Amino acid sequence: MNRTLALTFLLLPLLAFARNDTLWLDNGNVLYGEIKGLSSGILTMETPYSDKDFAIEYHKVERMFVEATCLIILTGGRRMNGFLRSEASGQVTISSTEGAPEVFPLKEITSFQTIEKRVWDRFYGNLDIGFNLAKANNNRQLNVNGGVHYRGFRWFSDFDVSSLTANRDDVEQTERTNMNLGITRMLTEKWYIMGTGSFLSNTEQNLQGRWGGRIGGGRYLANTSKLMFGITAGFNYNIESYQDENLNKESMELYLSTNLNMFDFKDFSLNTRLDLYPSLSERGRVRSDFQLDVKYDLPYDFYVSTGFQYNYDNQVVEGGSPFDYVFTTGFGWKFD
Repeated sequence: MNRTLALTFLLLPLLAFARNDTLWLDNGNVLYGEIKGLSSGILTMETPYSDKDFAIEYHKVERMFVEATCLIILTGGRRMNGFLRSEASGQVTISSTEGAPEVFPLKEITSFQTIEKRVWDRFYGNLDIGFNLAKANNNRQLNVNGGVHYRGFRWFSDFDVSSLTANRDDVEQTERTNMNLGITRMLTEKWYIMGTGSFLSNTEQNLQGRWGGRIGGGRYLANTSKLMFGITAGFNYNIESYQDENLNKESMELYLSTNLNMFDFKDFSLNTRLDLYPSLSERGRVRSDFQLDVKYDLPYDFYVSTGFQYNYDNQVVEGGSPFDYVFTTGFGWKFD
């Protein structure tokens, strides 16, 4: 009886483990647990008998079996949703949710990510804070950045917010808040449609609030396991309020954008975007926004970051500056 009880307690972690994925390596070892994904040539696996996830060099994998549905990227940028199961060494069968099973060499899979069944488990986020203090003029600056992101089979969503408050004894307080919410629907492997809402408050340009609603479509020119580069075009409806209410206005604009997202370059990631807004309702007016974010990952999901934002308006209201920029640094944490 005591032996049975002891054996039961020993097996409980294995019985309670989420999935039963299997990995066969070229040295003959077989690992059981939960395969989380493949990125930059490293396959990550969680096991019930280890405190930390295993990081396994993908070229050492001979066969694998993954129970969960995966978002898979093949060489050439082809995207598939399905299950991974090896019937022979060096090969894998992808049982797609949208078609017949196909067999590929293992080396043709450049990356994959398991998609959780529960919608809540598909969310992840980040938060970072930076603070600067100088004795000269009692200079104080606080910047806070954060975001929540969703990744599904065809639907992607991103919410990002950044806030800056700066105080000095010899000037008025400077404030800047920027928020963006975007939803993307993949139509094919490269084409997508998207809708975006944005808000910007900026004391440098006397802007109390600029609300924008964008809709459009785009195409990924590059979509690999390490980077995404795409272009988007559409329309933006603009609502602006200023410190002088007589200057408040609404306008319609074209929306042209390009975005480069480099990720999983070991511990380094970069995301940059350039937006251009030629006005359709205000003759000769052109606005542009530029953003650059760089992160370096630290242990235990912490990271250090630096960011740069630039806004330009060639028909700024009286008393405002035609351009504004902000440079920030911070220390943050990723969560999922």
